[in-house]
Amino acid sequence: MPMHNRSSLFVVLIVVVVNTCIQQPQALSCVAVLDGDTIELNNGESVRLIGIDAPGLFEPGGDIARDYLSCLVLGKKVVLVTQGEDRDAYDRLLRYVYVDSMCVNEEMVKNGYSEVRYLSKDDPNREYYIQLEIEAETKKAGLWRLGVFQPRVDLKWEGGIPVISWREADQYYGCYVIVEGLIMDTYNSGEVCFLNFDPEWQQYFTAVIFACDFPDFPESPEKYYLGRKVQIIGFIREYRGKPEIIVKTPDQIKILE
Repeated sequence: MPMHNRSSLFVVLIVVVVNTCIQQPQALSCVAVLDGDTIELNNGESVRLIGIDAPGLFEPGGDIARDYLSCLVLGKKVVLVTQGEDRDAYDRLLRYVYVDSMCVNEEMVKNGYSEVRYLSKDDPNREYYIQLEIEAETKKAGLWRLGVFQPRVDLKWEGGIPVISWREADQYYGCYVIVEGLIMDTYNSGEVCFLNFDPEWQQYFTAVIFACDFPDFPESPEKYYLGRKVQIIGFIREYRGKPEIIVKTPDQIKILE
């Protein structure tokens, strides 16, 4: 074969190989489920599911949430959809995850194995996801039967719920209580609003409002609640060594004066 023909054939083969690589990207599949909202793919990437928050593995219900997510995705081909930020602080991809036509993020909320969290107030899925959470709470689906998540609608102000001082909050982890005190310090990062009961907020009880719930609260909640004596109802959780209540609705806060 003449040399110029061999060169032409070599160029054609390179073009075919390159086009094949472009047209046939690696199919993605889930090879591990790390917890109730994080999976690992066959390309080595970790994916944090957008818009939801499941209990950590060492928190009540964490193993159940992980097992349910495993049933949905483990060993299956997945499609990732981007919206907003590409990665989180831990270098995990932030994605909606689909198996065929099923949105896994949505299924986790709808069936009661995760809460709605980390959606911006302008996110087009915000209202829909919150409605799914309310329906799961009402049906006592999944982990809602175990009292793992902070309720939005089933608030029990009456019926002997303990009323405690904010100073006692660290003695009531995992308990459903009414915390009373004066909000002395606030901060709104745009993603989270903190209502603090002591200037040394790093050590003491805090009420936390996430951006996905901002539209339901008075404008600028950090200003509205500052200096108010209040009661806040909910489950007390430990976060980074201090007590907090996640406040999803203004109905969780009673202004006393």
